[in-house]
Amino acid sequence: MNMKKKIVTLFSLALMGSFLAACSTDDQAKTDTTQGSEPIEQITDQSNAEPQSIIGGLKIIIDKQEINQKKTEDGEQVLHTFTITAENMGSVAAGLGSIDFLLETEEGEFLELDHTMAMFGNEIAVGETITGQVSFALEEGQVAKKLIYKPGEEKLAEWDVKSE
Repeated sequence: MNMKKKIVTLFSLALMGSFLAACSTDDQAKTDTTQGSEPIEQITDQSNAEPQSIIGGLKIIIDKQEINQKKTEDGEQVLHTFTITAENMGSVAAGLGSIDFLLETEEGEFLELDHTMAMFGNEIAVGETITGQVSFALEEGQVAKKLIYKPGEEKLAEWDVKSE
């Protein structure tokens, strides 16, 4: 898809989302922002060159990825930690938290966050921003492939991740 088509598609989706949010009640709008949103391709903001996506009025940016070793009673694990920033660009408050993300491995497994590490989550008022971390512990032999944003039943965005 060429750049012009991407821009037209993004603009059209943003316009439709704004229209739907303006025509619904608060409760319906909150549901629409998490469940009825179409996946948006990963885009790069030229000002900071960090991966970002706009989904349901939230501009989600992956600020940083760290890879560390985590010692457990059963041995060592590889810990992938992502710093995530989200700005509410919509017309209604929206929620976002660590629990909305999964990590996909090269083998196609989906890992949930490591509940022993720092987490974040809150409702984001219109025009406000939230920043927090989400961490995933991988066993020996597992290789991270994609960070997945999946606040409900369907995957809404994904980002390629480094594995080393």
